[in-house]
Amino acid sequence: MTEAADPPSALPGTGELTIDPTQRLTPQVAIRIREMIMSGEARGNSPLRAEHLAARFGVSATPVREALMSLSGEGLVELRPGRGFRVVQMSRQDFIDIYDAQAYFAGELAGRAALHLTDTDVEQLYAMQGQIIAAIGRGDPAAENIEWELHALINRIARANKLSWLLRVTIRYAPFRAWSSVTGWSEAAPEDHLPLLRGLGNRNPRTARDAMTAHIRNVGELLADHLTARDILIDDHAETQELRSRLEGIAGLGAGSAP
Repeated sequence: MTEAADPPSALPGTGELTIDPTQRLTPQVAIRIREMIMSGEARGNSPLRAEHLAARFGVSATPVREALMSLSGEGLVELRPGRGFRVVQMSRQDFIDIYDAQAYFAGELAGRAALHLTDTDVEQLYAMQGQIIAAIGRGDPAAENIEWELHALINRIARANKLSWLLRVTIRYAPFRAWSSVTGWSEAAPEDHLPLLRGLGNRNPRTARDAMTAHIRNVGELLADHLTARDILIDDHAETQELRSRLEGIAGLGAGSAP
């Protein structure tokens, strides 16, 4: 859960995203469809009909089809000749791989930030940490937006535009809102920040980088558990074990019928 410059409403946050007719429609529609997939609203193997989505978003079918083609290139949807688009079921490992990439770029940005931040920046980050803890304590969903702002500040301080862009690309593949609904997030977010803030405060790039990398991987695992439990992600290990059991059962039947 980290970003470089975009406002919190672009990904995690509250409320459904709206389509801005003054901006390019295709990227906005693609963001919405990604969120539908990652929230489980559009389940794996379910059809995605351009005309229905167009009516929902209040746009023509053209940007919807363009968005679906773009998502097809990303592997999130599949175009079946003569049958239209459908959602591709993402595996847990694929999802973890995305978060590993996100963790790498976020970690590098934190390491760069450690070289550039001022005492005022450090004070602001600690103040945000206090706000996150207070918001979580009172059950305020604003904790998610403050967490977002903390990460965004670190990324801006890093002064690494290309790394920030690469980070945004990884986030785009796994958007998610309502982090407060993820079991363990309210504990992991503030706890993971402590070594990160110490590394930044001490201007230690390695400590800051390692702490941020560990933090993103940790919340990625929590989110993967959350999505797997809701059958939004396929548990690769469970499927492998089930297939192995079936094969062993077939082999056993064959052995039992042998003369």
